[in-house]
Amino acid sequence: MQNEEWLTSAGIDIGTSTTKCVFSRLKIERQSGLSSLPQFHITERNVFYESRMHRTPLIGDSQIDLGQLERILASEYSNAGLLPDDIHTGAVIITGETAFKQQADVVLHSLAASAGEFVVAQAGGDLEAVLAGRGSGAEARSLHVKGQVVNVDIGGGTANAAFFEGGSCIRTLNFHIGGRLIMLERDGSITRISPSVLQWLKAAGFKMLQEGEVAEIGRLRQLAERWSEMLLEGIQETVDWSKYPLIYGNPDSRKVRAETEIAEIWISGGVGALMEQESPPNLAEAARFGDIGPLLASALRIAGIRYPVKLQAAPEAQRATVIGAGVHTAMLSGSTVFADRMLLPLRNLPLVRVTWHDQLGEELTAIELGVKEAFAEGKQKYGGAGTEACKFAVIVPHLSVCTYPMIRRIAEAAAASALHYQLEMAVIICENDIAKALGNCIHLITGGNLPCVCLDQVAARHGDYVDIGEPVGEGYIPLAVKTLVFHS
Repeated sequence: MQNEEWLTSAGIDIGTSTTKCVFSRLKIERQSGLSSLPQFHITERNVFYESRMHRTPLIGDSQIDLGQLERILASEYSNAGLLPDDIHTGAVIITGETAFKQQADVVLHSLAASAGEFVVAQAGGDLEAVLAGRGSGAEARSLHVKGQVVNVDIGGGTANAAFFEGGSCIRTLNFHIGGRLIMLERDGSITRISPSVLQWLKAAGFKMLQEGEVAEIGRLRQLAERWSEMLLEGIQETVDWSKYPLIYGNPDSRKVRAETEIAEIWISGGVGALMEQESPPNLAEAARFGDIGPLLASALRIAGIRYPVKLQAAPEAQRATVIGAGVHTAMLSGSTVFADRMLLPLRNLPLVRVTWHDQLGEELTAIELGVKEAFAEGKQKYGGAGTEACKFAVIVPHLSVCTYPMIRRIAEAAAASALHYQLEMAVIICENDIAKALGNCIHLITGGNLPCVCLDQVAARHGDYVDIGEPVGEGYIPLAVKTLVFHS
């Protein structure tokens, strides 16, 4: 038996230089076997509308113009023949230097709330790297290449690298390297230098590059060449990280050592799109976008010729991140869900993972203790008391054998904890297909006095955030798991 439906997804990327959006169709298939529960899968993703590139509107250097952004998006929705209510899933992301602007979080969530019933807000260099690698095709390419495929998304303010192997991202790296970190007029007059690179410029011998000065094209080429070298050296397995102060983000990701070598490097983003153009012959051409993006693209192309690993501009280079956001954010839960529909949709629920206590002799006691500890941690970290809504969801990890007494004990512990902490509802995500049975147990135990949402088939980690949409079609529920919400 196999049925299909289509969802409409929105992807909105607010970058350092440009803002763009795409709209996609996601094909959902219900697949059942003779001896298995029905499963819902996203089997096809088609982008049917791409906006033009809009200059990201700012007020001064440090504030995003929310009103202008809303007008840009309203225009693109109209051009696509859509209303916000037509959107089933998707993401608004703020990328690059824009994520550091004042009120960035307010802008994100405001746009998400007005962009569709289930469009989530996300930002952060690690997530941006992964989305760009998916949208560019590097993730899919890694399924057919022996070794790693690294996608480096270089825009106006950052370069975000995602390392893919066998169709999975194994680590990320983020650099303060981008075209608009130094902005200039066509005569070479420097109008702005980003604070993120000022200290490095002086330490690296570029102290003559200062706002108000007139830069020589030769000096700017040297800078672009040095950034290209740092980028290519930085994605190697063994480097002295103390020499790379322009790297930022999660330091733990640098410690991962892959067993395979890097096979290919793809460059996406605005700089990637410029790599196939001729090198600018003079300063006026180099500064035609008001920044050093063309020089950086040229330097990368030249450095790639000498580099032992194949380096190329990614297909769909300039729209890689927004395509990734538009078609790769949705997950589905559906074979055995239980949901009190008046609770949905839910947004920005932090996840707390249950830890099983294997050392305890009695298995049911270990299960009960683990669930109660997870609710206690959620209460301590995220609150949620009295008439205030539950502010966290609990992940119940996989059990190799899951009997009804185990489900009952999980339900009893969850219900007791939620009522003890006066939570308005319980939200539980199960790695086993037990969500419907678990929800029914909670309903029976509490006499229907504890509304709950129980989902299954969801891969999530402790500390992630989740948005849960309203049931669609035959009862499957779309959701998005957000691994990194903002830069730390």
